[in-house]
Amino acid sequence: MINSVFFKKKGRIGELLVHKGKITKGELDRALAHMETVSQGLGEILISLGFISEQDLVETLAEQVEIEVYRPDPIDEFLPIELSKIFHREHPFAMIRRAGKLLLVANNPLDGDILSSAELLFRDDFEVQIATEPVLRPILHEHYALTPEDTLDDGSIGREESADIDKLKDMASEAPVIKYVNNLIDTAVKRRASDIHMEPFEEGFYIRLRIDGILHEYEITPKTMQAAVVSRTKLLAGLDIAERRLPQDGKIGIRISGKELDLRVSTMPTVYGEGVVIRILEKGNIILEMNQLGMQPEMERRFKNIISIPDGIILVTGPTGSGKTTTLYCALNHINSGTNKIITLEDPVEYQLHGINQIQVRPEIKLTFAKGLRSIVRQDPDVIMVGEIRDLETAEIAVQSSLTGHLVFSTLHTNDSISAVARMIDMGVERFLISSSLRAILAQRLVRCICQECKCPRGKISEFLDTRSEAEDFTMYRGRGCEACSNTGFVGRIGVYEFLEISDALGKGISQGLDLLDLRRIADSEGFTPMYADGLQKVRDGITTYSEVVRVTRSAMHEPV
Repeated sequence: MINSVFFKKKGRIGELLVHKGKITKGELDRALAHMETVSQGLGEILISLGFISEQDLVETLAEQVEIEVYRPDPIDEFLPIELSKIFHREHPFAMIRRAGKLLLVANNPLDGDILSSAELLFRDDFEVQIATEPVLRPILHEHYALTPEDTLDDGSIGREESADIDKLKDMASEAPVIKYVNNLIDTAVKRRASDIHMEPFEEGFYIRLRIDGILHEYEITPKTMQAAVVSRTKLLAGLDIAERRLPQDGKIGIRISGKELDLRVSTMPTVYGEGVVIRILEKGNIILEMNQLGMQPEMERRFKNIISIPDGIILVTGPTGSGKTTTLYCALNHINSGTNKIITLEDPVEYQLHGINQIQVRPEIKLTFAKGLRSIVRQDPDVIMVGEIRDLETAEIAVQSSLTGHLVFSTLHTNDSISAVARMIDMGVERFLISSSLRAILAQRLVRCICQECKCPRGKISEFLDTRSEAEDFTMYRGRGCEACSNTGFVGRIGVYEFLEISDALGKGISQGLDLLDLRRIADSEGFTPMYADGLQKVRDGITTYSEVVRVTRSAMHEPV
């Protein structure tokens, strides 16, 4: 007989399931990794991933704590439980008298609140048995008047909404939905997608994959699948499936084909339902070496020199998804000698870097870029990376930090390098502070690389541009499309850059209030190479196509047909 909240456990539940042949060691490892990202127990995760049934879990749990699985019997007498409906619904159990023996039947027999309540109410020895939810639910409904429609007293969840939530959970736990979402993620990883877009429209639920920066249609699923697929994704990410009016963010940690992946999930309400975007981040696939970024040798040499100085601000500019964070990570990795202290402030922390102190911005608790940066300075760092300069307060603290002996890295959303100066002025930073603190600006974009398996000549550049001499003419290449590139003609991406060092002349021009056109003239006179020229060199080298360079730089006058 059990009259204590403590059970003697016989092994771990995951190991018992592997021993019983219910799951494999790999499936257990995947579920354990997932536990780090969601607030669910191992059993719930294994069921949600489709690895085991609830019956498998109940039988194994019963074996683990050495109790019996409840089997209904016609002689069972269901005893009244004097508890509030709110508590009883949150901690469901039944008390049964069977042939003079008292039984406590619950889906979660390890719930200490259930055991304590039963001891106080019945003051007698009882035997604990475990039941599956399909067995326990009708008992609670028939004998204790507990139904999914019961509401909390504050009225936050109505009867219809509560029933709808339970229905969504049931739909999301059905095997076809589980299999569909798992296959979608697996396919996206195999096709090298960076994002999965689930978009609800009137005519259907569109699924698209972003591969090498371009969205490709995957399929259009029936509207009847929409709620189940979205709910399934939200459950995996530990999000509230009852909240469909506000955006939510979550993450999933999984392992696919030996790859450790972080999936960042973002939901957004639209007029046709919730849209979902899943960002796929492969932990072992981040570029950390400068020579893999695609800079020309001379630019790479100059960039390495500038990031080795002891103080000042270095900015990386470009639109969202242009690889700015990867470039900054490479720069930090290059100067991470172990003799300096490096602290980053990011939103979000995309990858964890060895030997570098990384901080996640959390606006909900008022840990903003500005507040975090102010605290970072008191941690005696040598190098600081701020994910983005978004406002005057952050900009001013970054400038002051650079002027007091710190090397500061950050990003701005501008079209080119020289525009970063105008952006800081627009924020309200004094010109003399910009000229004295800013050391260099790197602007960048990402272009798709031609597939090497189906690469073939396209024609001469002179067919599309007016070249001044034969020396400037060269053969361009393209990808025909093959199985290796999913018939796109491209595999992977590489950066195109323009690098602007703030020389004495440029610094003086900024202080004097020269406009951007005059500042560009000074840069050009000092040998500045624009991003388009760097892209054109990559076309000459057969790395990318001319149309790709035009697409990302918008600097060409003509585009190939």
